[in-house]
Amino acid sequence: MKVFVEPSGRRIAPFDDPPAEALIGNRTVGDRLDEAIRGAGLTRVDALEPPCVVVPDTLWCTAGALRKFVAGAAGRDAVLVLGHCRFADASTPVQPHVRKVEAGFLFEKIRLVSGADAPPVEVVIDADEDPFDMPAPPYLDAETLAFGLPKDVVMTLHHWVHILWANLFIGAVDARNTPKSTMIRRGLWAAVRAMSLNKWRVMGKFNVIGKGCDIHPTAVVEMSTLGDNVTVGPFARVFASTLGDGAQVWAGAHCELSTVGPRAVISELSTLRFSVLYPEAVVGQYLMQMCVLGRKVLTTGGAFTMDLNFDQNIRVPLDGALHDTGTRFLGAAFGHRARIGTGFYLASGRMIPNDYFVVRSADEVLSKIPEGLAARNPLVARGRTLVPQG
Repeated sequence: MKVFVEPSGRRIAPFDDPPAEALIGNRTVGDRLDEAIRGAGLTRVDALEPPCVVVPDTLWCTAGALRKFVAGAAGRDAVLVLGHCRFADASTPVQPHVRKVEAGFLFEKIRLVSGADAPPVEVVIDADEDPFDMPAPPYLDAETLAFGLPKDVVMTLHHWVHILWANLFIGAVDARNTPKSTMIRRGLWAAVRAMSLNKWRVMGKFNVIGKGCDIHPTAVVEMSTLGDNVTVGPFARVFASTLGDGAQVWAGAHCELSTVGPRAVISELSTLRFSVLYPEAVVGQYLMQMCVLGRKVLTTGGAFTMDLNFDQNIRVPLDGALHDTGTRFLGAAFGHRARIGTGFYLASGRMIPNDYFVVRSADEVLSKIPEGLAARNPLVARGRTLVPQG
């Protein structure tokens, strides 16, 4: 069966990148789509000639999902429906051409064209998900948080939140598509090397470490993949994350459940959690969660990105309208080469365009310190000038 990848004309803000260049686990969407097509035993073609599977260039999916769709279509005109599951609930918001139907979520742009010009049948794809629940933080109106670890995914990327969500799921997808026998062997070998069944000791041996890495003896690295020449400094922690070649985690920094691009830096005492760094991005922020930073972005100490709404879901703009993300927990996106100065606060769900240089107002920076002020008496900054209090 042939596959035609239909151009969407989409550019993902704020990066202005085509979807095929978006990064998931430090690999492009285009590369992953080609791999899925080959893995499903299909052939990519340059023109739509029935019979043919048609998919958008925004698509991230597994080979298993494509195989299920082709088998279910059985040569008929068909459209793909991702069956109800926790992954679908979490990943389908803000996706154009995706709508909820009785069986799940219908992807209008993923279809089989037979040439018979018949009404399409709905082919429902099962994500083969392992669901689990976790206790919810007390500030949310829920007792538990529902998660799912899918084996076969279908998702289109139109917005920076999709880049974020895809990167949060990629580790689970890769693990679920690894044969169970291989996972068992890895676990047993990790336990042998740890000489313990203690989960923390075993997780510390469940890593893939590249060549030439410099990991300080006091650092903690658990369940992570490190490329070549990665540096992890004193008392730093890396947990369930992917770090590209030459990435650096400085002294006391934390990197948790994140994707870090080649030569990107998490600076001293910073915490990166549930986030994505493109190559050569630098995090100097004390805490950054649920954010995407483009290439060569620089955020400095004292800059803060809001990541939580208490009373309603966060909305984001796409195609001239605001869309509900389905979550109250979301950070922000920083375009390529953006620079963020000290003391800057950014609301959740916002985007900083490429090349923007953002600093706090000069009126909020103390720059004039007069001589002759009374010693030992309280002094305050008023505007840009130091003056006696009161």
